[in-house]
Amino acid sequence: MNLELIKKSETFVKNTLSERCPANYRYHNFYHVQKVVEAAMNISESEQVTDDEKEIIILACLFHDIGYIDICDGHEIKSCTYARNFLTKENYPEKKIQQIESCILATKIPQQPKNKLEMIVCDADLHHLGSDDFLEVGNNLRLEIEYSNKIHFTDEGWLEKTISFNKSHSYFTDYAKKIFGVKKILNVIRLEKMLESEKQKVK
Repeated sequence: MNLELIKKSETFVKNTLSERCPANYRYHNFYHVQKVVEAAMNISESEQVTDDEKEIIILACLFHDIGYIDICDGHEIKSCTYARNFLTKENYPEKKIQQIESCILATKIPQQPKNKLEMIVCDADLHHLGSDDFLEVGNNLRLEIEYSNKIHFTDEGWLEKTISFNKSHSYFTDYAKKIFGVKKILNVIRLEKMLESEKQKVK
């Protein structure tokens, strides 16, 4: 595993996001990138991938959302461009760049990974759906969407949207299904209770 390249990539992504990411981006920021890399490494350990494959996964996770500094819808393609431009300058092998691009593109909603590496990156990207801090993360995403699109969600509307998304989503790796999947079900139940409370307020 090329730790020097990973560190250089991490520094590039961190600096780029800190310089160009709007302050109102409460979700798509470097903290999210760090959490996704961390989740990907935990999944990778369980899924028994090689060091070379871990390198692909880490680099894909580092670059997967950097395109948000330019565009929201379709940011995955932009993210691939940033990754390719940076890694090409580092003389990174073309075959590996293509693998990283495939992993990034697989995270586009609805996620459609075609192999184990893409599955790991996808599960890491949405690991928060099955985490203890999913409400806080979800609220940050809500604030970001409202800011970016100049719209406002009612609490009831946001809860309905979140529940619908969570129910339509499925994890791909055995690790994520076991570790995040069960918690995600409990989180959905919690969201449904919150939604019911909101509806009662209206009555």
